[in-house]
Amino acid sequence: MIKSVLFDLDGTLIFAEKAIIKGIQKCFMMYELNPPEEEKIRKTIGLPLAESFTVLQFSNPEEGANLYREFFLEQPEDIIINPESYKLLDHLVKRNIQIGIVTNRKLAKKLIDKLPFPVPFDIVIDLSLGIQPKPSPEGVLYAITQLKVSPQEVIFVGDTHYDIIAGKSAGVSVVGYSQGIHEREILKEFHPDWMIDSLNEIFTILERA
Repeated sequence: MIKSVLFDLDGTLIFAEKAIIKGIQKCFMMYELNPPEEEKIRKTIGLPLAESFTVLQFSNPEEGANLYREFFLEQPEDIIINPESYKLLDHLVKRNIQIGIVTNRKLAKKLIDKLPFPVPFDIVIDLSLGIQPKPSPEGVLYAITQLKVSPQEVIFVGDTHYDIIAGKSAGVSVVGYSQGIHEREILKEFHPDWMIDSLNEIFTILERA
């Protein structure tokens, strides 16, 4: 029986690609550097922020990451909550299934407070807690411990191969969501337990799990 459903944030519950690209480019411009092309930035989404700035060859990745966080939190209008999440989250809460977020963001809680999610989350795990970023399973395992459930009672939903690796390493069932950052074919290479094109398919998974 499934007692908890954990979600990745970006590309799963929210669509923030536009805001991410805009924020990173703004950081480069503030340092009078040529901003990377959108496609180059897009390929780094899902990595820890400082690592993204390293890949993009920003002069001081940690400083760039901190500058980005400050800018990003001021731009919630550029972030869209996945429309499919409203019905799903409400359904899970009504079924007394715990819901949580495990993200590679550092300040996810502040961002979530600014977004009109229909229900509160039982737990939000971000890098401010000092955990290792995905693909490490540490965040998923920490959430399981805090929610007092076993891995067999948990589903983790994410849109990148980092999510799939983290979930499988933590021993939970993993759902690959194809409408986020990574395409279906990339996700399938990492063998999630289920592949979905819509969050609405989780209703069926819950009936079968």
